[in-house]
Amino acid sequence: MPPVLALHLVTFFFFLAYGLALPVLPLYLKALGLGSQAIGLAVALMPLAGLLLRPWGGHAADAWSRKKPAAIGLLASALAGLCYLGRLPLVLVGRLFQGAGMALFAPSTLAHTSDLAPREALGRVMGTRNLLIGLGVMLGTALGGFLVDRFGPRPVFLLILLVQLPWLPLLLSLPEGLEAPAGGRWWEGFLRALAIADVRAATVANAGFATVFATLQAFYPIYLVHRGFPASWVGGFFAYYSLISVFARMPAGALVDRYDSARVAVYGFAAASAGFFLLWLFPTPWPAFLGGTLMGAGAGVYLPANIVTVTRATPPGLRGAAFSLFTASWDAGGLVGPPLAGVLVAAAGDAALFPFAALGALLTTLAYLALLPSR
Repeated sequence: MPPVLALHLVTFFFFLAYGLALPVLPLYLKALGLGSQAIGLAVALMPLAGLLLRPWGGHAADAWSRKKPAAIGLLASALAGLCYLGRLPLVLVGRLFQGAGMALFAPSTLAHTSDLAPREALGRVMGTRNLLIGLGVMLGTALGGFLVDRFGPRPVFLLILLVQLPWLPLLLSLPEGLEAPAGGRWWEGFLRALAIADVRAATVANAGFATVFATLQAFYPIYLVHRGFPASWVGGFFAYYSLISVFARMPAGALVDRYDSARVAVYGFAAASAGFFLLWLFPTPWPAFLGGTLMGAGAGVYLPANIVTVTRATPPGLRGAAFSLFTASWDAGGLVGPPLAGVLVAAAGDAALFPFAALGALLTTLAYLALLPSR
């Protein structure tokens, strides 16, 4: 099997397992007796662990190995499924494990993919990777919602382990993409990566949209269930906008091979922002799927465009650090969004999450335009 294809396959199953927990965990935490603020804090444990481990993970990808940090991350994420089967303290440990897994797996595999991909097809390779991520999350959320309605949460959590663990040998068998390990202190690479204007703009924008999507993932399930919709509707909505995102990623990859990837990303940010405003106007199914269409299309365009922007702007020896910063923005958004929204929801009701997300998306788009260097 070609190494890029094998890496894509492992990535798909990693994110399928991640998607399994999305519609299940907030409802499970609610069933354990946690209130809105506590749920927001519990959900934020995953990005907190990610932020703490990103510096080590990014430096390890540049100075030690591309694939070994990813393998440790895959194992940690698989073990999170076992932790979710326990009582509340163990569930919280599992959330930390899942955050650690994402912190190690995502930047290492991004850097590894950029090493293995042909330069002339970088956009299409990254578009395919993002297509598989979206497809994995989409199938995971749909399957998670279906299973929890019929069998409860425990089979879903066990499936997280069973979906991820078998792929560890394949990941370790891949060729090492890192040709010349970077020297120096871990923080030097991050400072050099942060000095690149395109990396800064892409990272800030990613953080803003991670904030609003994490808010939606944490509280939209509760909003719908409070209004009489079953968990399968929650999984169906998340699966739907993931499906739209999947369909957008391959054309987006072709566009960024042909045009300036940073400018392509602007159109994705604008579409996703419009989707959040539509969801504010029409928050329940079926009309909610109108917003989901634009949210998914926007994410499907800006995600590969942002990744290619970072890849093109960064020397190979700094890509672990650059992608660590870039993917840390997902954790930063997940850490900030749910707790803030939890306070807002506790004070103003769960419908307050919609203006919070829509206005956050708009402000993020404007910030990206302000930070983007002149072309």
